[in-house]
Amino acid sequence: MVWIAVSLFFCWMIVRELRSHWLDRPGYDGPDPRPIARSHLALLAALALLFAWPPLNQWRVERYLSSKATMLADSHRARLHCNTVFDTLFDREMMNPGHADPKTGEIVFQYPWCDRIMDYRAHPERADWEEIASLNMLTHESMHIRGEYDESITECEAVQRNFRTARLLGVREEVARSNALFYYQNMYSRHGQVGMQAPYFSDQCAPGKAMDEHLSDSTWATP
Repeated sequence: MVWIAVSLFFCWMIVRELRSHWLDRPGYDGPDPRPIARSHLALLAALALLFAWPPLNQWRVERYLSSKATMLADSHRARLHCNTVFDTLFDREMMNPGHADPKTGEIVFQYPWCDRIMDYRAHPERADWEEIASLNMLTHESMHIRGEYDESITECEAVQRNFRTARLLGVREEVARSNALFYYQNMYSRHGQVGMQAPYFSDQCAPGKAMDEHLSDSTWATP
């Protein structure tokens, strides 16, 4: 809101400047006779756009990710919100990089995880660990919106759909599969080795085992 307020202030200055040249000024006979300072107006317009960009870009990213989450959640309506630094500080679940409420369809990504997944989308062929983790986080929270509460089941559902998520984000097939397999082979297995992450892991989350959904586009399906 602060960004928008500052942007609107510069817009008001532009309107005030134009009004002084187009309308009679109080206490003067007619409008300002001096020519309009176009460079000054251009500077004000640039500043207004500069301060409007962060909230507009966040709105654009949130709409984009919400649409992908809705598709992953089998059309259960998802609304993804990207927390700012300030939002994160006052989020009761600030220690979780992301969380979702199946009852409301709300998904929250803590700062700066929305930036990370958009960075992943920009260069998936050279994605780092955090960017690949952000891919899985989008899939994981979308599985919660489908109605799943159990974390180990949710995570296994996400593991099998990370390839699908990457494709929805516009990633080339071979890169999408490589990224999804990297998460499963190098990152998912670590959940079982870390105490806090243990609820997210199951040794039954593997091809042919109990949690295998046999999806046609599963991460571990043969291309």
